[in-house]
Amino acid sequence: MHRRLPSRRGSALAFTLIAIAVLLLLVVGAIAFTGRNQSAAMAKARGDRTSACSETARRYLLSRLRVFGSAVRITDLKLEQVLPDDATASDRSTLRTGHLGAVGSIATATDIPSSTVSSSSNQVSDAANTLRAGPLGGAYYRVVVMCDEPGGRQAETEFLFRFGL
Repeated sequence: MHRRLPSRRGSALAFTLIAIAVLLLLVVGAIAFTGRNQSAAMAKARGDRTSACSETARRYLLSRLRVFGSAVRITDLKLEQVLPDDATASDRSTLRTGHLGAVGSIATATDIPSSTVSSSSNQVSDAANTLRAGPLGGAYYRVVVMCDEPGGRQAETEFLFRFGL
C-alpha cells in the first residue's frame, strides 16, 4: 500500500506574496529615506548660503574701509549692498550693517577701548618710519553685519577688528 503524502499546493503563492510585501516595504522605506535626505540637504545648502553671505558682509565691510578712508567715521558707517548671488534680481541676498530683524541698514560699529582687548598691551611697535596721523590710528571696533535672504532667512555676524596703525 502506498501512502499518499500531503499535498503542498498553494504554498508557493503565499511565499511569493510575503516576499513581495517585504520588498515593497523596503522600497517605500528607501523612497522615504531619500526624501528626508534631500530636504535635509536643501536646508543645509540654504544655511550654508546664508552663512556665506554673512561672512561676505564682514569681508565687504573691511574692504570698504580703505575706500572710505578718513572721510567717514567708522561708527557712522552704514552699508547696504545687494549681492549678485542669483540670476533673478528678486532672489538676491542683501548684506547690511544691522541686527537680525532690522529693516534697512543702521550704524552698528562701536569704539572698543584698547585696554579691553587682551593682546593690546603686548603690541609694542617702533614709532620711527610709521605714519600715525588721522583719527583712525590703531583703534578697535566692534561691528555687527547681517545678511538678509529673500525667503526670510537672516544671519548675523559680530566681529572685532583693529583699523589703522
